[in-house]
Formats: sequence, C-alpha cells, structure tokens
Amino acid sequence: MSVVVGLSNYTRDRGVCALAIGVFDGVHWGHREIFRTLNERARELGARSVALTFDRHPAELFAPASAPEYINTIEQRIEQIREAGVDEVVIAEFDLELANLSKEDFLRKVVGNTFGAKHVVVGSNFRFGRNREGDTRYLAQFLPEVQVGLSVVPAVIISGGPVSSTRIRALVNRGDIAEASKLLGKRFTLRGLVVAGEQIGRSLGFPTANLQTEPRQLVPADGVYAVEAAIGKSVFSGVCNIGQRPTFGGGLRTIEVHFMGFEGNLYGTKLDVVFIRRLRDEMVFERPEHLAAQIREDLKRVRGHH
Repeated sequence: MSVVVGLSNYTRDRGVCALAIGVFDGVHWGHREIFRTLNERARELGARSVALTFDRHPAELFAPASAPEYINTIEQRIEQIREAGVDEVVIAEFDLELANLSKEDFLRKVVGNTFGAKHVVVGSNFRFGRNREGDTRYLAQFLPEVQVGLSVVPAVIISGGPVSSTRIRALVNRGDIAEASKLLGKRFTLRGLVVAGEQIGRSLGFPTANLQTEPRQLVPADGVYAVEAAIGKSVFSGVCNIGQRPTFGGGLRTIEVHFMGFEGNLYGTKLDVVFIRRLRDEMVFERPEHLAAQIREDLKRVRGHH
C-alpha cells in the first residue's frame, strides 16, 4: 500500500480509483465495512481502492477545546487501513482552505479533479463541505450527474447500538476496555514513547516503563489494567497504572507499565501497549510497602488470567 501526504501530491496518472472518505479514527468495525465495500467496488471497476483521510479531526480547527481525542495515532490508522487491504491512503491537511469549500466544490475539486473517482464509498452519517452542509442525500443527487457511483454503508450494530468513534471514546474514557475492544474489533492499544520517570516503581521492586503519548491521544480512565506488549520477538504481560500516584503525593498524570519477566532498558523505544482488561481503581496506600503488596496481588491476577 502506498501513502500520499497532501492532496497536492496526489496525481491523476495513477489511474481509475474507487474512493472512501472519512477520518476513520480507530478503524473500527464500521470503518472496516466501508473498506470491504470499497475494495469490492474497486475490483468490479478494475480500479484501485483509495482511502482519503485527514491529518486532524475537523473540530480541532474550529473548536479545539471540545475536539475529540484520537483513538489511535495517524501512524496506527495508516497501518490498520493497510491491514484492511486498501491500495492507497491519502492524508489531506484539514486546513481552512479545505474546510471552506462548499459541498459542490468539494465534490468537483477533490473527488473529481484531484482523484477522478469513479465510485465513492462513505458511511451513512458522512458530512462534508463548509459547515458540514453536504450529506449522503446530496451525494446521491450530485454523483450520478457526473457518472460517479455511490455506496453508502450502513452503521454496524454491536451491543444494541451503532459502532462509532464517539461511542468507543466514551467507553475508553470510563475504563470499559472490554466493550471498547468489542466495537473496535481488536484490543485497544496505546502507542507511546518510553521516557525517564521518577524511578518510584523501581524503588518498590517493580521497575516501570513510563509512556509518553502524543498530544490529544485518548488514554483510558485512571486505574490499573492488565496489559501486554511485544518487545523484540517476545510478548510480555504486565500491569499498567494510569493516574497521579496519590500514595506519593499526586501530581501529573502518568502511564506506567511493569512487565513481568522483562529485564532491560526501554528508554527511547516506541511501544504498543495492548489493554486486556481493567483490574481496579487507582488507590491511596498509607505506606509504600502496602502498595507493593497490592501490585503483587495485581500481578497474580494477570498471571492467573494468562
């Protein structure tokens, strides 16, 4: 799969394409149904399947304070679209110029002039154009006039409701990792860089990797979780504590992971921490040794589950 960054870097000489459009944050079951349909239509047309996504959520441009956090990094998003079998991903910069295109201009300039798409695939709640004025009804009116096909993919229903990035974020925000993973179709995974911490875990006999995530990255609710991560050629199980370490006076929110049986230095490593399940809330202990005893209990529960 090839990746093109910036609409201006996409050239029409790539040939006929079927085009899916969306932010696709999380690449959940609903998105994967869109990509399955996209690949099907592309095969029927003898065309390439292309996914157009954006470098940021539109809300980040207009209402940054209330813009949603990201379920995964753009890097993870690209990897997961690749896994869905799409031929090409184009990452457009969502800037004022793009945001201010009317619904008609978006279709003429982007879908028509830039991509020369022969078929468009979107989810049922897709909106586009200035002030989100375009919807699937408008697509159904406009595209046939320019001999472009349209597939509107209905929402996937799981646990009694439509799968959406908004619903997944709400579940992760309250620590319901199991249900979030069900809607994602894979374990919720936090990607971050291992940075130096205050060595508190080490002083308790449980050295931890301190994870630094990207800005606006979705982090599960404070608490302790059973996790695992691939380090080198091995997969290590462990516990992840998210919170402010109240036993040690609180402070900045941290993400600390202790891996059972791992010895070595992970500083500077990019790590994918896979969340298995929530174990408990973050707790305050009177003495550090009480916390150490609780960590031993947490690890016992993780071992018993594996």
